[in-house]
Amino acid sequence: MGIDFKAIEEKWQRRWLEEKIFEPDIKAKPKERKFYITVAFPYLSGHLHVGHARTYTIPDVIARFKRMQGYNVLFPMGWHITGAPIVGIAERIKNRDPKTIHIYRDVYKVPEDVLWKFEDPREIVKYFMKAARETFIRAGFSVDWSREFHTTSLFPPFSKFIEWQFWTLRDKGLVVKGAHRVRWDPVVGTPLGDHDIMEGEDVQILDYVIIKFVLEENGEEIYLPAATLRPETVYGVTNMWLNPKATYVKARVRRNEREETWIVSREAAYKLSFQDREVEVLEEFKGEKLIGKYVRNPVTGDEVIILPAEFVDPDNATGVVMSVPAHAPFDHVALEDLKRETELLLRYEIDPRVVEEISYVSLIELEGYGEFPAVEEVERLGVKSQKDEKKLEEATKTIYKAEYHKGIFKVEPYAGKTVQEAKELIAKELQERGIAEIMYEFAEKPVISRFGNRAVIKIIHDQWFIDYGNPEWKEKAKEALADMTIYPASRRAQFEAVIDWLEEKACARKVGLGTPLPWDPDWVIESLSDSTIYMAYYTISRHMNRLRDEGRLDPEKLDREFFDYLFLEEFSGERERQLEEKTGIPAETIHEMKEEFEYWYPLDWRCSAKDLIPNHLTFFIFNHVAIFRREHWPRGIAVNGFGTLEGTKMSKSKGNVLNFIDAIEENGADVVRLYIMGLAEHDSDFDWRRKEVGKLRRQVERFYELVSEFSGYEAEETELKDIDRWMLHRLNRAIEGTTQALEEFRTRTAVQWAFYSVLNDLRWYMRRTEGRDDKAKRYTLRKLAEVWVRLMAPFTPHISEELWEKLGGEGFVSLARWPEPVPGWWNETIEAEEEFLKSLIEDIKEIIRVARIENPRRAYIYTAPDWKWRVAEVVAEKRDFKASMSELMKDPEMRKHGKEISRMIQRLIKERAFEVKRIDEEKALREARDFIEKELGVEVIINPEEDRGGKAKQAMPLKPAVFVE
Repeated sequence: MGIDFKAIEEKWQRRWLEEKIFEPDIKAKPKERKFYITVAFPYLSGHLHVGHARTYTIPDVIARFKRMQGYNVLFPMGWHITGAPIVGIAERIKNRDPKTIHIYRDVYKVPEDVLWKFEDPREIVKYFMKAARETFIRAGFSVDWSREFHTTSLFPPFSKFIEWQFWTLRDKGLVVKGAHRVRWDPVVGTPLGDHDIMEGEDVQILDYVIIKFVLEENGEEIYLPAATLRPETVYGVTNMWLNPKATYVKARVRRNEREETWIVSREAAYKLSFQDREVEVLEEFKGEKLIGKYVRNPVTGDEVIILPAEFVDPDNATGVVMSVPAHAPFDHVALEDLKRETELLLRYEIDPRVVEEISYVSLIELEGYGEFPAVEEVERLGVKSQKDEKKLEEATKTIYKAEYHKGIFKVEPYAGKTVQEAKELIAKELQERGIAEIMYEFAEKPVISRFGNRAVIKIIHDQWFIDYGNPEWKEKAKEALADMTIYPASRRAQFEAVIDWLEEKACARKVGLGTPLPWDPDWVIESLSDSTIYMAYYTISRHMNRLRDEGRLDPEKLDREFFDYLFLEEFSGERERQLEEKTGIPAETIHEMKEEFEYWYPLDWRCSAKDLIPNHLTFFIFNHVAIFRREHWPRGIAVNGFGTLEGTKMSKSKGNVLNFIDAIEENGADVVRLYIMGLAEHDSDFDWRRKEVGKLRRQVERFYELVSEFSGYEAEETELKDIDRWMLHRLNRAIEGTTQALEEFRTRTAVQWAFYSVLNDLRWYMRRTEGRDDKAKRYTLRKLAEVWVRLMAPFTPHISEELWEKLGGEGFVSLARWPEPVPGWWNETIEAEEEFLKSLIEDIKEIIRVARIENPRRAYIYTAPDWKWRVAEVVAEKRDFKASMSELMKDPEMRKHGKEISRMIQRLIKERAFEVKRIDEEKALREARDFIEKELGVEVIINPEEDRGGKAKQAMPLKPAVFVE
């Protein structure tokens, strides 16, 4: 029968909550010993899965570690319910959407009687807030639950805090009104933030230049707007591409005072109607209707033919593509393919000679290429046809990147300019002349809102934005970032890039849950805008919650003055008395709130997953530097990776999700925590494998059994043997390694040290001491147990509490002193001797295996003579043949071994064997002879006078010569 982990977990979770051990008191320790860590609160549209488990377990492990180091630790938690997704779910359940019903009934296991209440978004919030809290408690998270809150106007005190934040930003000119492109749900009629997107959250919005080629039809000028990301190449257009099977429309397009007739794909007409254009469709037809006709290039005046191309995607930009084969690999290969399709050309009444005689136009000078870089790159990669899509994409990427960064434009009036310069100038000129416009398009498709609708890009007028493009604000954000610690450090460059490219961001919606914009309540502040400085609210939230519970809080009285004082001003008894009169909150409580903020701020660590770098985590920096004093700017951000399930990306719709709570039920919280923490470092992704979790559970059970056994031993001081000293030295190593790793959020390395390293060392120690039952061994194992339980406490807190109790530890292990290396336990020599023995045993086993020695009887071991040690030490110091040889030849005794020394130096330098710690090999062998003989099943003879098999001369330091018979 296995260990009842669930009973152990419930016991300690109950005791932690009853004794409120994770609710810090600011009077308990000075500010220098405070540690404030937060993690992005979860969005509650469903249950948390094991991918979320990683995000939330990391800060808990760090919080527990720092608490044991003697810090006053604040680790609070709240719930995010702002935005459109929850409203969208309620709408889909109301409409009995089968996909949504499946997710919530079958994947999230919501009871049927509860599920139909989800037509009201508040019921969704209520259900999943309760479930999330239970999951966090069941996971053993050391959260200060006295500070719990949730977002939106459903929780008025926090809503007033958000109003204060937005008034403050607006006063600084950082919330502005204007026109901007946004992702838009055309069915619901609302802008979409990152958290409002179900599919395609990270898809980039591209700015296409659409150049209006002219088709003469019955004396009328009709425009075919060709979309391009490279407007400078308009000078090299040889033909146009349309998809003959796609549906195109002739439409009347009105923009500002201008009205024109356009031909674009049907999909493009729909999308353009959201981008400041009135689009009236006059006629629909297949693209084949226009194949073979000619259009005029509005820049060069050239007449170019329209050719058929099924590769043209009518759902990408305008569905009209200009062909520049000298500089676009796809265009070149498409033309070459078309030349071979004579029947197709004749079907469209196109003379094949017209295609054959198309002349390429060279526009860009590029080092390493001739006139037509696209042609050369296609030939270099061996592209045979358009079917070689991967090679064509590679060629396109190579050419576009090289030309953009290194190309020189050759066409007047832009000749001699870099392609980067020419591109900007040409795009600007074409728009000024009215022959080009901008169209916005998603880089990839589809982008689906959480309402289940396909998003478009819309130009919004009278929209409220946070102006992240403000240059002064950007500089302050960069200053803050420069002073912050980022884990992993490799992510710093991404933060810098995001700060650079961020522009205005829509901060309010017309639908969804949230806090109304205080000066324009028809708008609701969206989810990525009300979640940037709530870490400051946590510092006062326990007081807010207490006042609220006691019925002594009127949120309407929490005006700007109240929050200004708490977060921005200096302490003032007079201000506190004034605010008491205004708010009804006792002056002493207001003083305590301010004390809490000043004590806990700045925030030491913000933790979240890497997908939030382009939005939330960077907004967090911006908003802090805009609102708070410099001394309150955040100190660090730790970024983690994602999780997959059995090698596959988790997907609710496909049922490929493991809920966090189900993983806990199945394996126990401590096993889940240890497994996730040991899988990946920093922002590396991890893969949940049920089979591997099962293996780990058995190892955790073994940990529990071993420490339980050792808890019965007395730690009496006694004379220790070398192997006991080795075990204690290795414990010091584990303490040092775990501590260093946790200081840098390297949880995988920490688990390797705290769990696997100790477990493996203990196995070796038990092998080495098999048959012994003396005071020294019991002392060593008792000391190991006392250290090991504390090292494991951040990872497996419940089991560790239980074992700490068995060991007779004082209070909770969660509050026990973090172990520090014991100076008297360090012993590098004994460690080197033990590694020497391990290595030797493995070498002899390998000799027996390779030589296929059946029933070996004896092993003769020859250790290196003293002069070889001297050589190794000199080489380790000099790391150079001549210098080493010169030093050694000064000694007459060494000169006797001149040739051997020369060969040995060459070998050591070749093998880069520069690490050497001298040990008494013979002593170590003689003391461990019985163990070696038992391990190998042979008699061991150490340094006999007779040189068996002539092996003795091969002995090297730490690498004895061996002869087995």
